[in-house]
Amino acid sequence: MHEDFVSVLSSGSSGNSFLAMSRGRGVLIDAGISCRELERRMSLFGTEPSQIDAVILTHEHTDHVRGARRFAEEFGIPIYGSRGTLALTPLQGIETVAITPSRDLTIGHLHLRPFKVRHFAAEPVAFSVTIGSKKASIASDLGCVTPSVIDEMSDSNIMFVEANYDENMLLSGAYPDFLKRTIRGDHGHLSNDDAGILSRKASTRRTRRIVLVHLSKENNTPKRALETVERDVSRSGLNVEIEVSEHGRASGPFALG
Repeated sequence: MHEDFVSVLSSGSSGNSFLAMSRGRGVLIDAGISCRELERRMSLFGTEPSQIDAVILTHEHTDHVRGARRFAEEFGIPIYGSRGTLALTPLQGIETVAITPSRDLTIGHLHLRPFKVRHFAAEPVAFSVTIGSKKASIASDLGCVTPSVIDEMSDSNIMFVEANYDENMLLSGAYPDFLKRTIRGDHGHLSNDDAGILSRKASTRRTRRIVLVHLSKENNTPKRALETVERDVSRSGLNVEIEVSEHGRASGPFALG
């Protein structure tokens, strides 16, 4: 197992969670699956709950916080989140730590930077995680690509980028019109086309891998997401490996060393 890595424990509407580790200690970014499933999937990457120093929340939606309280309570771990996120997440009796967008924090050997994104939530953030000279960025729920998001994710060695829906599949699908408008809105989710734009504009010569996450089961396919983003990133002329983390499945570990 790699010493410094990020793994996807789960991604998509069924639950979202990322594991970031360095030198045997780490954090969970989101905990949107059950406590027991978090334990089971962490074990796939040689990690136990005793090695986790914090659960860090991006926002308060159930598919990001489902197992957070139970996990924190059972293993005596604090939960970090923006003030808006903490206010709307049921965390009675749990130690909480408020974080501020654009203000860095250090937990063990991990240097984390929360940054603002637009999403239909109280005070949502995405994160970059820096270990030594290596950087990973995780943006799994955001409605649009802004200059500040591109800037925050730029120069990452690895990026985890939301590719939630294929535009044609969503528009021709069975979702009601109001939900389609919400998903496509500036505070909804990223389309495959948006994911391609973000991936291309944020990629630099340091970027070696892009992992597409939070794919919709109803409105996307791994093949469509991969083809769209590969086509856009190829325009940069950079040698970047692109892959898909399939809905609800664990993937990785993705080495940062």
